[in-house]
Parts: sequence; structure tokens; C-alpha cells
Amino acid sequence: MFRGGPDPEATTGILAEQPFREGFDDVADLEAALEVWEERLTDVRYGPRFTSGALCLSDEGCGLTAWLVVTGSQRGHMWRDPRSDGEDLHPIRAADSSQLDLAVWYFEWLAAAEAARGLDRWQQI
Repeated sequence: MFRGGPDPEATTGILAEQPFREGFDDVADLEAALEVWEERLTDVRYGPRFTSGALCLSDEGCGLTAWLVVTGSQRGHMWRDPRSDGEDLHPIRAADSSQLDLAVWYFEWLAAAEAARGLDRWQQI
């Protein structure tokens, strides 16, 4: 079932545990501690359990993606994944703040793609 993103408390907790240079006498010890911490951070923020029940439909570049939820109460809705920017997964919303479903998201994406190519679908009809 789709969870929709990391637990904010777990994220805050792991970020508070980040090792810093002043806590270590040896650089090698700091590097080892950072490696362990980064693995834990990756699990807390990027574990596959957060997107289980969703399909990645769009790569928006720079690690940003859009997901279609296929299970649970969010089924049929689109979520944006800006975790590469340090933010959590969140629903994609329309200007009126309603949550976008696949059809609305797709037609908006298609219109933007056509506009980027200089196409106007209504002129072709």
C-alpha cells in the first residue's frame, strides 16, 4: 500500500544524528561514521516502501519524478517526488488545490509537451 513519503519524525531524528568533524579525532573515523549515517538516511528518506503501490510515470529531470498511485485510498492520484531537493513526496495539486488524478495530470502534461514543440492540437482538428 502506498505510504506517501518518509515519517517526518524519523527524518528529523536521523538528520540530528549527522556526524561532524569536531566529533572525531581521525578523519577516517569520521568518513566511516558518515558512510553508516548516509546509509541510514537513505533508508529513512528513500526506502522503496515509500513508493510501493505507485508507478513512476514521469522523470522531470534532476531527480524529480511524478508517481501514479495504484493502491489504497490515493489510488488514481498523482504525487510529485522532490526528494532529490530535500523535500518529501506530496500530492500534485491543481490551481484550486484539488488533487490531480491521472487523466487531468496527463492532459496537462500533454498540453505542455505540445506547447514546448510549438503544436496546437486545436488547429489540427
